[in-house]
Amino acid sequence: MHHRLTALCHQASCSRSACAWLAIDDVPIEVWLAKHLDQPDLERSGLSLMWLLDEEEDALANRRIIPAEDGTSTLVPLLVCSDDMNFDCFALMTEQVIDGDTVQWRRFGHSATGGLEVGASTHWYPDSKPMSFNLGDFNQALSEHRRLIKACVGL
Repeated sequence: MHHRLTALCHQASCSRSACAWLAIDDVPIEVWLAKHLDQPDLERSGLSLMWLLDEEEDALANRRIIPAEDGTSTLVPLLVCSDDMNFDCFALMTEQVIDGDTVQWRRFGHSATGGLEVGASTHWYPDSKPMSFNLGDFNQALSEHRRLIKACVGL
């Protein structure tokens, strides 16, 4: 069963206003992952695709989440510490695998390396369950997220 990734305007607990965000099965990503991984503290995390203070880290996060070619595996930073909004404090990682028309998030963990080396060394959570998305829907959600970055401002 595929989960559904969508983009929306959302006011996260770490934000003063609504901004472009991602949701899984209509639940904001940080809330959904907090439940999925049984880690309530994740609900206070920021989305790595928004507000990263370092432009190179921001570009890296946005580049890595874009599905690569079939059969590839990419380490993707999903959530970051909302206090620092960078990869040095905390970064929730997933191993994103492309299998035909499916995007799989095979496992989850937190990066032991920061900055542009995020994910180079990762502490994988032993009990994390994989999840998958339809590739076309996943790409559509990422496109919609990019569109909403300007559209959500001031809502």
